[in-house]
Amino acid sequence: MTPTLRFGAQVLFGHVLSGAHRPFLASYKLTYRCNLACAQCPFAQMECPDPSFDEVGRALDALHARGDRLLVLEGGEPMLWHDGPHTLADVVAQAKQRFACTAITTNGTLPLELDCDVLWVSVDGFAETHNRLRRAPVFERVIDNIRRSSHPRLYAHITANAENAAEIPALVKFLSRLVRGVTIQFYYPYGPDDRLFLALPQRQNLLRSLIALKDEGYPVLNSRPALRALMTNSWRCLPWLVDCANPDGSITQGCYLQGRAQIDCSKCGFSPYTEASLAFRGNPQAILAGMKIFGL
Repeated sequence: MTPTLRFGAQVLFGHVLSGAHRPFLASYKLTYRCNLACAQCPFAQMECPDPSFDEVGRALDALHARGDRLLVLEGGEPMLWHDGPHTLADVVAQAKQRFACTAITTNGTLPLELDCDVLWVSVDGFAETHNRLRRAPVFERVIDNIRRSSHPRLYAHITANAENAAEIPALVKFLSRLVRGVTIQFYYPYGPDDRLFLALPQRQNLLRSLIALKDEGYPVLNSRPALRALMTNSWRCLPWLVDCANPDGSITQGCYLQGRAQIDCSKCGFSPYTEASLAFRGNPQAILAGMKIFGL
């Protein structure tokens, strides 16, 4: 049996046919620390000591034991994590022994040469918009790091909001020359300030444009069913598919906002949950999108 078929069999029997609500995808925030203070992100304002290398190992073991097979290392900025001589590269090496795919999401301000399976760089607009949202003049550095990277599965990730929505179709075209693919999600207001929240009519217009770009052959990696479902948030979420781990080692299963913000499903734009929920209900396009993104 090939590794892909073996992985598919594990998913089918361990996460679907068993009927148990076992998590499948883990988001692990190694640190809340960041070298930026982005307008759309609440985590750099949170305080929690970074875990030691041994504590990271125990968290990885716990996530794997719970059923998680895909791991995304996040922050803050995960590349800032270290413990003595141990760096993120050592965490990746440990994670790759446990998970079918180890991914990293980064702001792209540091060199992009890590041995993870998937590397996402967050890009929120062209120079003026990106720098305004990131509150620092970093766009050119991020693009230069993307150009210099030799990573074989380098993606751009865009969080759509009220300030950048109009330029996202052009941004996708620009990024398609630099990366293997582009994924999209939508900003969620973590607090009372929702100025960046993109109203539903504008969201729908953007999603139509993204579907059209995908039809034209641009590498929008979100599946068409997921993009359509996000137009009205009519999809039924299976939040138990996702584990969220924090720097203190705590793990919550379910909504990304659990313990972090007030949950309002009508405002949800967390496309990984959309994609995973559709895939585990048997949608073939969502399944193929997940396999393509994670190289399964």
